[in-house]
Amino acid sequence: MHPEDKEKTAFICPLGFFEFNRMPQGLTGAPATFQRLMEKTVGDMNLIEVLVYLDDIIVFGKTLEEHEQRLEKVLKRLHEEGLKLSLEKCQFCLPSVTYLGHVVSAEGVSTDPRKLEAVASWPRPRNVTELRSFLGFCSYYRRFVGGFAKIAQPLNKLLQKENTEEGCKASDRNPSAPGPRKARESIQGEWTSQCEGAFLKLKESLTQAPVLAYADPHKPYELHVDASREGLGGVLYQEYGGLLRPVAYVSRSLTPSEKNYPTHKLEFLALKWAVVDKLKDYLYGAEFVIKTDNNPLTYVLTTAKLDATGHRWLAALSGFRFSLKFFIEKTLHYRMDSVNSRRGASFVSRSRAPGQGRDRSGGHRSHGCGRS
Repeated sequence: MHPEDKEKTAFICPLGFFEFNRMPQGLTGAPATFQRLMEKTVGDMNLIEVLVYLDDIIVFGKTLEEHEQRLEKVLKRLHEEGLKLSLEKCQFCLPSVTYLGHVVSAEGVSTDPRKLEAVASWPRPRNVTELRSFLGFCSYYRRFVGGFAKIAQPLNKLLQKENTEEGCKASDRNPSAPGPRKARESIQGEWTSQCEGAFLKLKESLTQAPVLAYADPHKPYELHVDASREGLGGVLYQEYGGLLRPVAYVSRSLTPSEKNYPTHKLEFLALKWAVVDKLKDYLYGAEFVIKTDNNPLTYVLTTAKLDATGHRWLAALSGFRFSLKFFIEKTLHYRMDSVNSRRGASFVSRSRAPGQGRDRSGGHRSHGCGRS
């Protein structure tokens, strides 16, 4: 630490007065400061030869020779910056690694089985706090679950009711003399069969989540979108070995005003939201096909009479290159309406998929932790 900053870490204990000479990990700015150091050390290699998140470093390569060259380069950089590695926490030349709760391999990205063990044995939430904890954990893996918002809707309604009640209590309270916050109330009396079904379905969907393929910018994308009164959903696919493999699942619930939209407008909203708001990083600059089961939606770019909102959505979509196709349910591998039943997982291939340049070719990887 800089000499002028050491006094900011001073503390007193029975043994005397102390100041830190090196930055402790408990400081508020410690993570950001350490990340800046790592970016300075291997920033020119990040996303090209390595992945860096705080003290987690992944070195990847298409071949063993390339992997060894990059690994040697990283070790040299760390040595020059005075950073040390804990050998016990390092793993070398692995075909797959666990990184930030995900398993990264040549096949694609999947959920970490060790993390999902907690989901399989998760007890039924008894109060709002426990329910928030469960939904928060599940939301971290929502991109692996088709129709996540639709499945979790009964559980989210319990949270919305709690927030509404708290808001009413806060408005009735005297601002100059706020009372103590009430403890979280039990939800046992409001736990319906729909809530139980949603709870079990989320657990099942996460424990059976498919392996998501790596997005390949040289392959065409296929986006399936759908909407219902329960929410919006979409699945982005690419073809590998004659099979459509999911790259990403997206979904959300509807706002109160959106629930009043007619069917064709809801379908248009699902299309615009999936392309512009959620999957822009994949689709911008690429040519792709959008498939929908709503035939009128296929005319939205040509002869449709749109209101002001529709014209704004159309303007937002004007920067993308895509074509709209109507499909019949029997001809489709996967239908968004049945996404909750996980029938889409039946055609997910676990074969070795071509990568997206860089590390996505699925070569050798090393996983290490840098310590100062």
